[in-house]
Amino acid sequence: MMLCALALLTLVPVITGDNAGVKVSITQRGLDYAVTNTIKQVLLKMDIPDHFGTIQVLWINFDYSFTGMKIHFDNFKSEQKFVSGTGVSIAVQITNLNVSGYVTLGRNRTFELFVTTLSISATVAVKSDRNGHPILNMNEDNCLPEIGQFKPQIGNRRSINWILRKITSLFNGFVRTLLKNQICNKLQTLLADLNTQLKTLKAKVSEYTEIDYSLRSPVVSDNSIEMGLKGVFYNTQQRVEPPSSPPAFSLASQNTNMFYIAVSAFTINSAFMVLHKTNVFNIRITDDMVPSVSPIRLSTTTFGAFIPQIFETHPDLKLELKVETVKEPIIKFEPNHVILQLLSTVTAYDVQSGNTPTQLFVLNLESVASVQVSVEEGDLAFNLTLEKIEGSMNGKPFKVKKNHFLTMIMHNIVFPIIKAHLAKGFQPPGLLGSYIGKVHIINPQVKVLNDYVLIGTDIEFEENTSSLHH
Repeated sequence: MMLCALALLTLVPVITGDNAGVKVSITQRGLDYAVTNTIKQVLLKMDIPDHFGTIQVLWINFDYSFTGMKIHFDNFKSEQKFVSGTGVSIAVQITNLNVSGYVTLGRNRTFELFVTTLSISATVAVKSDRNGHPILNMNEDNCLPEIGQFKPQIGNRRSINWILRKITSLFNGFVRTLLKNQICNKLQTLLADLNTQLKTLKAKVSEYTEIDYSLRSPVVSDNSIEMGLKGVFYNTQQRVEPPSSPPAFSLASQNTNMFYIAVSAFTINSAFMVLHKTNVFNIRITDDMVPSVSPIRLSTTTFGAFIPQIFETHPDLKLELKVETVKEPIIKFEPNHVILQLLSTVTAYDVQSGNTPTQLFVLNLESVASVQVSVEEGDLAFNLTLEKIEGSMNGKPFKVKKNHFLTMIMHNIVFPIIKAHLAKGFQPPGLLGSYIGKVHIINPQVKVLNDYVLIGTDIEFEENTSSLHH
């Protein structure tokens, strides 16, 4: 997820006029975890190709080869610090870097282990491109791996030990150079991939909807990196900017968890705007959608309880309803309180009298729901509870009680559809998932503040550690 994507950064301040709809903050705990696991995976994923050659000993030529070489290590230590206004300093030290594999010398083939030390220091700068967007850059001078001389761990094969020592110098020649280049090249490749994703990072929600998570404005302090993400939903068929920009908001200082994600009301409301315009909240409701155990059926008899003239002119007819949003729903965040406002119409059709449905009446509804925000399987989830409905027909208001048929429709049919679409829309942004492994959110805590909801969480990479010793 995006939370751990920038853990290797040393930041040059970036100024942008765009406010963020979503913010992500990495604390010292998060930085330690992300840097450690990223560097470990960079090392473990390095490839040492098979190497073949000929060596002359006492005027005799011996063919040799190094094959099936694998990297292992233990005693891994890393230290990373936030530098306010600048970025992050990183130092890695491995006292036992092991490369094992098969050494063939003439007709002799043995499994050998070569041991050395490794230290890495690297700084990655964030600069602005021509459009003012941040890009990640690491010069060769800012990537400094230091690898000691490999020493063979020799057993009791005294007959070839002296030759093995001789070809160890050849092993040092090609492996040390190879690893030095690969460490920096792997980091450069990772940064290049991140640059591409940072500019165009989008999460597809549905066939017609996506959210833009591109990076806006990273800021570094003494104890965290805070990143602003655009956080705007768009229609994939017709990209239209929202009529307003997200209001500026600041994250309260937090350091208990590894990472914090703040999602603004603006971001969620931009989702509602797209969903409203793509008509996903327009719902056709028939009587067979009403639970069979319900004593209330979709008919003029039911509606006659509060619209007597309907029952008088159309007694005991089966109905079909069409629910449509008049405008996009609006969500509001206040400290420890979330409400959703929904303006809709309910059009009733007679589907019994003829082949063509006949419109009978139109109801105007204003619904208010309280919202419980949580994290379910790594995604932001919204549980809606209907608080009240105010209705009118032809300009005349009518009361809608809690046990009313319209209440059942909103609570059991309309709200679950809204919840399902919101659940699709708030999957965390992902960058390193394909490189490190799947990211699991651990013990998330949700806090509702003014104009945004804050999620504090630890994370865990689902990585391959079969050859990794801590």
